[in-house]
Amino acid sequence: MTNLSERQQLGRAQNAVSSYLVRKLSLPKIYLDATWNQQAIDLLAIDRSGIGDVHAVRMVLREPDLEIGEDVESTMIAVGDGIEQMQLLPTQCRYIAVVSNVSFLATRRFAAVFEHKTFAEDGVGRIGILLVDVSGDTARVDEMIKAERFRSSKQILDLTDEYVATHTANMEYRDPSDYEVHA
Repeated sequence: MTNLSERQQLGRAQNAVSSYLVRKLSLPKIYLDATWNQQAIDLLAIDRSGIGDVHAVRMVLREPDLEIGEDVESTMIAVGDGIEQMQLLPTQCRYIAVVSNVSFLATRRFAAVFEHKTFAEDGVGRIGILLVDVSGDTARVDEMIKAERFRSSKQILDLTDEYVATHTANMEYRDPSDYEVHA
């Protein structure tokens, strides 16, 4: 699967991360290639049919044409920049997803390098780091650092209400108990 374009790799990663979040959340609305608070976000999930916590994912594509090890520095810079941007993003849950079409053996050290930089300044909240392997027939997500919930705010709640009212989710899961069935 190494012949996929960058866009195809990111698309597979979006699907894999969407599935990962669907397993973690209750009835999420998922938006691909979203703009949240005037920032481009690769994947945005709003839990509980659009009234719950906001989960934002920024993806970093590991350079596919370089030998293992050569791309570590550029990928680490991109992850570090992503963490800085995500620290300021008004959402309750934040993730950086490192996408690769080669083995993750060389990239597993990301978690250790960025461990302390992922925490909120006040300690309430932590950016999660996901590794997304798109090299095989089935894309795989490994959680290297578990995201921890950041503080909520009126700004986040207002952004959420406005976003759900003005955007159509790319993926939506509804609770069947909300719909009455007539015989």
